[in-house]
Amino acid sequence: MYAPLTDGGAWQPASLRSPVEQAGHAVLRQRKGTITRLSKREIARPGDRFLEVDLRRRLIQMHPQTIPTADGMTVTLTLAFAARTVDPVQFITEAQGPDEEIYLAAQIALRELVMEQTLDSFVGTRLELDSVLTAAQSAATLVGAQVNAAFLKDISLPASYSAALQDAVVAKVNSETDLERARNEVKTTRARLASAKVLEQNPVLAKIRMLEALPPGSTIEIRGDQL
Repeated sequence: MYAPLTDGGAWQPASLRSPVEQAGHAVLRQRKGTITRLSKREIARPGDRFLEVDLRRRLIQMHPQTIPTADGMTVTLTLAFAARTVDPVQFITEAQGPDEEIYLAAQIALRELVMEQTLDSFVGTRLELDSVLTAAQSAATLVGAQVNAAFLKDISLPASYSAALQDAVVAKVNSETDLERARNEVKTTRARLASAKVLEQNPVLAKIRMLEALPPGSTIEIRGDQL
């Protein structure tokens, strides 16, 4: 998981002045137990400690979660959240692991969401993550962070269920193919019957069709009574 703290989250001393603030970062100063965000470089006093906090957007990656559904099956989901630190002082002081608290809140909400649904509800429909996102946002507010979006990276159904779905899809395709083939055969049969009826009613046309069907080089014997 990406950590928004530079230097491994350790407070660093400065010999003369506070560190230069990098783009997308905030510089915090700890002096006599009080943490302050600096807006510009200041003279460092003995005992001052400084910490840089990354304010850029980051991803909180959730490990694959295997959760039972309402009908006793299991589904595995992988999520990610787009987050950023908005209050670096609160982010440092309110929790030992701010992102872990966001993670836990989202994890619990996801389990509650999945356990209320049957396995069929995960097939062919979009999973709404509003409740999970709301839980993550509520936890983020308490630790000086902000969660802007939740992403469903992957969803896996039980292997036996997936195989059954694939068999059903293949069977449906084969059935549609067989039906279309039968329709074409019926059309062909009807066309042949109509053609035979026309030839039966028109002997001359029948003879012409017969001549057209002869292979090249065939010898035709014409008798007087057949002209």
